[in-house]
Amino acid sequence: MAGSTSCYNPDTATCAVTSTTLNGLPAISLLNTVDGAPLTADQEMEAGLTCNGVSATLTQSLPRPCLASEFGSTLLSIPAPGTENDDHNPQRVAPRSLFDLSVGDDNLFHGDRYKWSLRFDVINLTNKVALYNRLSTFSGAHYVTPRTVSATLSFHF
Repeated sequence: MAGSTSCYNPDTATCAVTSTTLNGLPAISLLNTVDGAPLTADQEMEAGLTCNGVSATLTQSLPRPCLASEFGSTLLSIPAPGTENDDHNPQRVAPRSLFDLSVGDDNLFHGDRYKWSLRFDVINLTNKVALYNRLSTFSGAHYVTPRTVSATLSFHF
């Protein structure tokens, strides 16, 4: 879950802190819903937050407030304005599908006493960028490992 992510629903405890209006339209104040502190540009960028299609950068925050209809994230699933529910429809880390590949042979030269094995592994084959933990109390944000390729050659005796 990503419960500290800004959202719009003035009727829930989580989103009431960040729910506001801009020219009479529903808008979102970019605040941490846990403590009400403003999100930094870095925190907005780590979560992939966008406002009207513009992404936050390491040094440039999003406009405050942002219209709820224009607010989104490339890495989080944020409920539509007014639909957030702490029990049944909270903010979450976006679902993702990751693919790993591993091929090898445990007896490469078909020996009886001495055996050679060879294995190739690819982690995150499609090199997908994905978040799996947001604003962790002890260690911040965590992302899926980028594509990693490795080979192992072993001699068994």
